[in-house]
Amino acid sequence: MCKKYFFILVILFSVYTAVCQDSIRIILEFKMVHVVDTTQASNPRITQCMLLAGSKRSIFDDYYRSLKYLGIRGLATDRIYDDPYDIQDAMNGITSDVIYTDFEKQELITGSYFWNTLYAKSDPFSNIDWTIQAQKKQILDQECQLATAIFKGRHYSAWFAPGIPINAGPWKLNGLPGIILAANDDKNEISFTCTKLTVPEKNVPTIVLPKNATLISTEKFEKTKKAFIKDPKAGLALSDPRGTLMAITVAPGTTTSQIKPKRRSLNNPIEKE
Repeated sequence: MCKKYFFILVILFSVYTAVCQDSIRIILEFKMVHVVDTTQASNPRITQCMLLAGSKRSIFDDYYRSLKYLGIRGLATDRIYDDPYDIQDAMNGITSDVIYTDFEKQELITGSYFWNTLYAKSDPFSNIDWTIQAQKKQILDQECQLATAIFKGRHYSAWFAPGIPINAGPWKLNGLPGIILAANDDKNEISFTCTKLTVPEKNVPTIVLPKNATLISTEKFEKTKKAFIKDPKAGLALSDPRGTLMAITVAPGTTTSQIKPKRRSLNNPIEKE
């Protein structure tokens, strides 16, 4: 119990001291599960992600890229998956979008890496109309409360921690009086589960939109994304041979020659509208 309250005090102090600059105040690791193909509901895409949150801004991204953002290099940054379908997607560079949120300016930027180049588009900032429920439960030693909302065509249930007064969350879910540690839609086609929560001690970067992002129109972004998903290897010759696609490790006993997954149709986007 003492450890729990000490952790909350550290968060509160970190948020209080972040008035002039918005460095990373808390790091959350998430397991994202997405049924991308409704004809293969038992074969969801599983992506390891990370939420880097400050008092006014946050970045949600792929686990591997987040470690690089934190300045961590070497073998520790390899993606590790234990399912051949997810290994294949990781090798093709098909992972989660980069979501940069500035709550102060009400700015939301969505980015995706197409052939190792980060393209980004500006999205309308959404004020999600949450309904806070009475149900409570413990997640990672934090007392969390349930909230529900309809967002991007899906009905979400989210568990937020009032003891951590940061209104960020995984993906584009945010706006609650406490950080979101878990969320899922009512069809269980999308879920985010926090697996680890860390308060960085020092030498953490400020939260900014990645400098290598190329901002393009929404129309061009969506067109490029469709082309990439249709053939992710088409632009490989233009990519850095030691780029994202090469930084993959597989589960013990699995080799890339054994990876022959059935192609997913990607008929179930996370945003339904």
